[in-house]
Amino acid sequence: MTEAERNKALIAAYLAERRKSGVLLCSGCTKRGSCRLGVLKEDLRADDTYVATVICGAENEAGPNVAHGGWTAAMLDEALGHLLLLKGLLIVTKQLTVDYLKPVPLAREMQCLARVDKHEGSAWHLSGELRLGETVLARGTGVFIERDMSHFQRFESWIAAQG
Repeated sequence: MTEAERNKALIAAYLAERRKSGVLLCSGCTKRGSCRLGVLKEDLRADDTYVATVICGAENEAGPNVAHGGWTAAMLDEALGHLLLLKGLLIVTKQLTVDYLKPVPLAREMQCLARVDKHEGSAWHLSGELRLGETVLARGTGVFIERDMSHFQRFESWIAAQG
């Protein structure tokens, strides 16, 4: 088995463990068994568009019945990242830009969509939006960098050296 094949198998096993609930979960949410951001279901369509049904809970309320902007940014980061994770790629966010267009309601099912705009080497340029029906509430663009499983080991070594 080549190093690339070994890495691909490790990533597949890592992602399978985090998708047992039907939604890809981060490490913290894997321990909980559900997504604390409110991803209810997600899918990677045949045209490589990511689509998720999401809901913002009251714990993320900023103004009356309105989501905190940080939740909106986190949800777009989640959608953009999950697009590539569901394709079997381990990625990290390098840059994220959010345009807030309309207030985001609490306790309403919304859709989060993401797509690939460009791929250059290890860099993936992605865009997405958060929608309530046909109304776009926020748009996000980001650059994500492809990594292998040793990324986490390098981070652990770096953080340990920080004292």
